Amino acid sequence: MKNHRIFVLILAFVVSSVSSVAQVKPKHYKQLQYPKMRELQIPDPTRFELSNGMVVYLLEDHNLPVINGSIMIKTGSRYEPGDKVGLASMTGQVMRTGGTTSKTGDEIDEMLERAGASVETFIGTSSGGANISVLREDIDLGLGVLADILRNPAFRDEKIELAKISTRSVISRRNDQVGAIVGREFTRLIYGANHPYARLTEYATVENITKQDMIDFHKKYYVPNSMIVAFWGDFKTEELKSKIEKIFSDWPRQEVAFASVPEPRMAAQRSVNFIKKDDVNQSQIGIGHLGGLLKDLESSQLNLADQAFGGAFASRLFKKVRSKEGLAYSVFSFWGESWDYPGVFRMGGSTKSKTTVEMVRSILQEFDDVVKSGVTDDELKFAKESFLNSYVFQFDTKGEIINRLMTLEFYGYPKDYTQKQQREVQAATKKSVNEAIAKRWNPDALTILVVGKDADFDEPMSALGNVGTIDITIPSPPEKIPDPTPETISKGKDILKKTLEAFGGAKVLQMKDMMQTSQNTMNTPMGEMSMEASMTWLAPNKVAQTMKTQMGEMSSAFDGEKGWMKTPMGTQDLPASQKEEAAKQIAINTYTVLRNIDNTDYALQYLKDDKVNDKSAQVVFIKHKPTSTTLRLFIDPQTSLVVKRVYRGRTMQGPADTEEMVSDYRDVGGVKVPHRMESFANGQKQSQSVMNSVKINSGVSEDVFKKP
Repeated sequence: MKNHRIFVLILAFVVSSVSSVAQVKPKHYKQLQYPKMRELQIPDPTRFELSNGMVVYLLEDHNLPVINGSIMIKTGSRYEPGDKVGLASMTGQVMRTGGTTSKTGDEIDEMLERAGASVETFIGTSSGGANISVLREDIDLGLGVLADILRNPAFRDEKIELAKISTRSVISRRNDQVGAIVGREFTRLIYGANHPYARLTEYATVENITKQDMIDFHKKYYVPNSMIVAFWGDFKTEELKSKIEKIFSDWPRQEVAFASVPEPRMAAQRSVNFIKKDDVNQSQIGIGHLGGLLKDLESSQLNLADQAFGGAFASRLFKKVRSKEGLAYSVFSFWGESWDYPGVFRMGGSTKSKTTVEMVRSILQEFDDVVKSGVTDDELKFAKESFLNSYVFQFDTKGEIINRLMTLEFYGYPKDYTQKQQREVQAATKKSVNEAIAKRWNPDALTILVVGKDADFDEPMSALGNVGTIDITIPSPPEKIPDPTPETISKGKDILKKTLEAFGGAKVLQMKDMMQTSQNTMNTPMGEMSMEASMTWLAPNKVAQTMKTQMGEMSSAFDGEKGWMKTPMGTQDLPASQKEEAAKQIAINTYTVLRNIDNTDYALQYLKDDKVNDKSAQVVFIKHKPTSTTLRLFIDPQTSLVVKRVYRGRTMQGPADTEEMVSDYRDVGGVKVPHRMESFANGQKQSQSVMNSVKINSGVSEDVFKKP
C-alpha cells in the first residue's frame, strides 16, 4: 500500500512536469539569443633576435612528435628587372633543386626522404620564403640542410635548364583556362601590363636569365637581417633557441638597397575591354578597380561591405543576378587587399554568351545602387555573422597563429592587429560601412573585361562604351639568330642588291605609289570565305585597304601616324595595336626593304642556305630597328626573286608566325610583282590571294587616306 502511494506521487509529479513543459511555447529561431563572441585568444610565442638581425619566433606544440618551420625573406619578383621577368621565382626554385656547394639537390632529396623530412624554398611577389618539416629527433638534420640551402645555394646548370623548361611549359599553357585568363588580364588592366605586380613571364624573359643573375639575386637579398624565422612543434624552447643561434649567428648581416616600386594608381575613368575566345559558349566577366591595404582605416568596413554585396551565397549579387534574374552560373565580388601594396577589387562571374552584356549591366546597376544607397540592416547582420564565424578558422592551429604573427611583423603591422580587426567588425554600424563604401568604391573608375565569343553576344560590346581589344597571343620564343659578322652582313647586302636589280632596280627606287586588286580566299572559324580586296600604297608609309565581304564592305587606312577603319557598323579611329601592326607591315614590305638596303634603320645579314619546295634558297635576315620587327627573305639564287617571306604577323585569331609563299611574277611598268600569294600561320593555311590588276605610279591622291 505504501509502495502504491509512492508510485501515485511519482506519477503525479511526472504528469505535472510534462504539463508544465507543454505550456512553454518554443521560440522562433530568429528570437534566439547568443552570448557575445569572445575575443580571440592567441598564444604568445617566444620571440628573440640574433646579433645579426635575424628575428625568430618559437611556439611549443606537443601534440605530435613533429617540428615545422617557415621563413619570410624581404625579396620578391617586384624587384627583378623588367627584361628578366621570372628570375625571382626560378631563383627560389633552383635554390632547392640545385643543391648547395657541398651537396647536389638529388643528394639532399635522398637524405631528406630517408628521414621523412622536407625543406622547400620559393619566392613570390613581395617576399621569399622557405618551409621545413622534420620529426623531432631529426631537427639537427633539418636545420643543417635549411641553413646550407639559404646560405650556399649552388645553382647548378642542369637544374637551371630544368627550371626554364618548366617555366616555358607554364607559359605555353597559360591560355588553356578561361578563368585564369580573365583573372590574369584583369590584374594587368588594374596595375598596368608592365607594372611589377602584373608583368608576365615570357619566353624571351626566360631566355635572358643567366646563372649569374640567380647568383646575384640571391646574394643581394638573402641576408639574415632581412629574415624572420618561425618554428612550432614538439621541442623545448631553450634547446631549439640554442641550436638556431649556433647555426645562424655567424651569418654576417648586410644592408640591402631595395629598388622603389611605382605606386599603383586608381583608373581615371571607366574602360571597357574584350578578349576574343571563339572556342567557348559562355563568357567570363571581370569588373572592378584598385583595391586597398590591410592597414587602411576602412579595411574592416569594406570587408563587411564586400561580404554583403557579393562575397557569399546569400549576398546581394547572388540573390539578384543569379537567383532572381537567372543571368549567372556564378557571380561574386572580392575586396582585394595586400599587406604593403593595394590589392585588386573585382566583381564578376560567368554567364552564357547570349546574356553577356545583360549580366555586365546587371552587376553595374547593383554596384551603382550599393554605392548610392549602401547596405541594409539585414545585409550587414548577415555580413558580420559570415565574417566572424569564418574568421576563427584562420587561427585554429599553432602553425596558422605563429605564421600570422610573423607576417604581421614582417610587414610592419601591430601585434594586436588581428584582435583589433575582430573588434572593428563587431562594432561596425550601417553608417560606418556605408560611409566607407561611398569613400572607396567608385563607379566612374571601373574597369570592365569580358572574355568570350562576341559573335554570340546579346549586344555588341560597344553598347557598354568604347571597346579596347586585348591580344593574349603568347609571343613566340625569341629567334636564335647568330651574331652578325662583317662577312655575313656583306653577303646579305650583296644578295639583296641582286634581288633589287631582279625586281627592277631603278624602277623600284622610283616607285611613288601602287594600286592593286585581288581575289582573296580566307580560312576563318566560320569556314572558307571569298572576297574582293584592293590595296593602295603611297610612298613611303601610307596604306589603305578595302574588302568586300558577305557581311558588307570594310575599309581601313593608315597615314604613318594615325588611321581609321570603317565597317557596316560605322567609322572609328584605328586602335593603337592596329596602327602599330600597320607600321610594322609597311616596314618589312619587300619593296620597302629593297628601297632601304643601306638605311641604318635596317640591320641585315645572310643566315644560311635552305630549301623551299625542294629548291635551293638563300636566307637573308632583316630587322627594322625602330619597330623591332624582323623578316626572313628566302631568295632563289638563280632568279634572285623572293620565293618565301617569314615574319610575325596578324591573323583573324591574333598574331602568329606567318609564312608567305610568293610566285607568278609579272612585269608591271618595269617592276616585278608577284601575282599569287599563299599565307600560312603556325603551319596552317590562312589565305590565298590572286592579283586581278596592279598599277604603279598612277597618281594616288592623299584623299584616299583621309577619314570619311
